[in-house]
Amino acid sequence: TGAEVLARWLSPRRGLILPGNFIPLFEKSELIVKLDRYMFEHACRWYRSHLEQGGRPVSLAVNVSKAGLFQNDFVDYYTDIKAKYSIPDRVMELEFTESILAADTELFAELVVNLNARGFICSLDDFGSGYSSLNLLKNLPIDVLKLDKSMIDNISSNPKTKAVVESISEICTKLGIDMVAEGIETEEQFSTLRSCGVGLA
Repeated sequence: TGAEVLARWLSPRRGLILPGNFIPLFEKSELIVKLDRYMFEHACRWYRSHLEQGGRPVSLAVNVSKAGLFQNDFVDYYTDIKAKYSIPDRVMELEFTESILAADTELFAELVVNLNARGFICSLDDFGSGYSSLNLLKNLPIDVLKLDKSMIDNISSNPKTKAVVESISEICTKLGIDMVAEGIETEEQFSTLRSCGVGLA
């Protein structure tokens, strides 16, 4: 159905370094913007090769940092790279963490509208991990809401958690937003989510 493009650092000396150990360092400088753009172009290059080898279209999600989003040439750069590799509309998903909402909600909403017009899917990641406001959803023209793993961990044993997830799922349905639950690890969690009205991609 789809995949998410994730950065891993393979060091000759230290082996595989997970993003939690290097992304915070990149975020302290403009290196995070360079990493964002490197990952996006790499994803587009792979997608073009995938299609040329007869692969069917799938959704491919790529993370965008807060610093990357607020670059003056952000929309033009991503649009140009998408065009460079002749990527079809509505297959590349740009994924933003909900912490962006704390920076400038109105500007974020404007950028999402602009990105949608240029054929991108836009998703809000880590919903429920800190800055969430259900009130914001009515003003955000996002395509996908990704529920943070912390909202899923105890969903089978905590009726309050289940009630919250049910409510978010119902709101997303009414707003025309697809909802993705991240971090499902057990059959019980899966079954509980289905009973909450969360569908399958």
